[in-house]
Amino acid sequence: MVNNLIVCGGTFDHFHKGHREFLKYAFSLGEKIIVGITSDIYVLSSKSKIKNPKLIEAFGKRKQSVLDFIFSEKASDKVNLLEINDLFGPTLSKDLLIDAVVVSKNTKLGAEIINSKRKELGLSQLKILIFPGIKSENGELISSHRIRNGEINRLGKPYINEQWYKTNLSLPDDLRKELEKPFGLLNDDVLKDKNQSELIISVGDVTTEKLNKLGFSHQLSVVDFKVARENIFSSFSDLGFSGNEKIVLAKNHSGRISHDSFNMISEIIKFGFDQRTILKIIGEEDLIVLPIILATPLGTIIYYGQPNKGLVRVLVSEESKERAYNLISRFEPI
Repeated sequence: MVNNLIVCGGTFDHFHKGHREFLKYAFSLGEKIIVGITSDIYVLSSKSKIKNPKLIEAFGKRKQSVLDFIFSEKASDKVNLLEINDLFGPTLSKDLLIDAVVVSKNTKLGAEIINSKRKELGLSQLKILIFPGIKSENGELISSHRIRNGEINRLGKPYINEQWYKTNLSLPDDLRKELEKPFGLLNDDVLKDKNQSELIISVGDVTTEKLNKLGFSHQLSVVDFKVARENIFSSFSDLGFSGNEKIVLAKNHSGRISHDSFNMISEIIKFGFDQRTILKIIGEEDLIVLPIILATPLGTIIYYGQPNKGLVRVLVSEESKERAYNLISRFEPI
C-alpha cells in the first residue's frame, strides 16, 4: 500500500549502501516523502552516544550526499529535505497529514516516542514501517559507526579478509617497488600531533624511540629491537619506555604479514587502551603498517620510518584503507 505522505530521517554520515536501500524503501512506500537530516547541533547534542563524533561529516556534506542520491533515483519531485534539530522533526506538525514513519529496527523506539507525543497532542498515530537493514559481507548490519570505526567500507566490505586471520602472506617481488613509496606524508614535525585526541601509533624502533624522547604520548608502539634488520636494541628501556606498558607479542617474518600479526593487532584495537601498549614483533615489523591501517578507526595517526627518506605520517582514511587492502590482496598466501 502506498501512503500519501511518509517521513524518515537520519544523520546519513558517510553515506553508504544501507542508506541507499533505506531511502529506496521509503520512496517505494509513499507518494510524497519528507527526509529529515540531523543538524550539526543535533549531532553535537548526541555526542555522548556517538563513538568518534569528530569524524561525522558536516551537515552540508551529508545533505549533498542525500541530494545526489535523490537525483540519481529521479525522485526529486516527490522528496523534500529538512534539517532537523531533534527526534521529532516535522512529525508533530498539525498542518501535515503524515501517514507513516519509516525507521530501522534500531530506531523503532524513536518512532514509538513520536507516536506517544502525537497522542498527547491529539494527533493520529503514524504507521511505523520498519526497514530491515542491509548486512555487510560478514553478516553484520552496515552502519556509519562501523565505517568510522574502520571495520568496513561504504559497500559493506570488511577491510580485513577473514582468510588473513588464518593464513600467512608473502610479499611478491613485483610489489616491492610500490611499497618503497611513502604511504603518507614525509613529516618529521611530530609535535603538532602531541595533543591530538585521536589514536596515535608508532611503528619501528627508531620512530618509537624518537617519539618517546620527545615525550610524545602515543597509545601503541610496534617494535622488533632491530634497525635495518640489525639487532640494535636489547630492552624496552633502551627505547625510552617506563616499564609500565602492557606488552603483547606476535610472530612475523621479514617480507611477510603473518596471521598472528593480523589477530594480535585486531585484538589490541578491539579491547582499547587502558594503558600504553607495546606490540613486540618476534621477527621483523617491516610490513606491519599495512594491517594496522586496515584494523584502526578512521582518523588514526600512524608514524613510521621510511628508509633513507625520514619519518612518514599516515592519517588513516577510507582512501588509505582501500590502498592498503588492494596491496595486501596481491600478497601470496603461504
